[in-house]
Amino acid sequence: MAWWLLTAATAATVTGCGTEQSTPPGTTSSAGSALQLVSQPPTAPTSDAVAPQCRTPDLATGLGPETAAAGTVAFPIVFTNNGSGPCVLEGFPGVSYATGPDSAPVGAPAVRDGASSGPVQLASGGQASALVYAINVHNIPPEQCQPVSVPGLRIYPPDNTISFYLERTGTACGLAQATTTQLRIHAVVAGGSGR
Repeated sequence: MAWWLLTAATAATVTGCGTEQSTPPGTTSSAGSALQLVSQPPTAPTSDAVAPQCRTPDLATGLGPETAAAGTVAFPIVFTNNGSGPCVLEGFPGVSYATGPDSAPVGAPAVRDGASSGPVQLASGGQASALVYAINVHNIPPEQCQPVSVPGLRIYPPDNTISFYLERTGTACGLAQATTTQLRIHAVVAGGSGR
């Protein structure tokens, strides 16, 4: 756009001086006009293209360091883009306790906590994470929970139907209708800390 204004200003100045101008190819001119119209050269595509959604096969996942407070353990689930190009994660992962890579969930899945923080674009090798809060189910009356040992977690990246299984020993409520939420999950954010 700036080159067009510069061309127009130059044309107005030169025309105003009374010198005769030849019309270059690709331009139009009218007698008595102080402004030359120059056709605009083609523009290169902009980089405003939206990256595709991250798919499970292009991601690696792991667990970050735990912190504990008042009967709850918090840890981030870390997603790393192993694809060749950028991709986007947005929203909440699906998380549940599991007894193995192909097992059904044990107890109720994680409940979403808070609001989505918007899309997170991951360059190749980039990371995003979501913070999980796991309560100590031994604080729930056994008849309302039916505690059971579990060796891991089943994790679905946001808006994906293929899951990961990660080993993480814990205790879950065996009842799917437990009276207390055993897992809470925050939305994905940029970086590996979950915060």
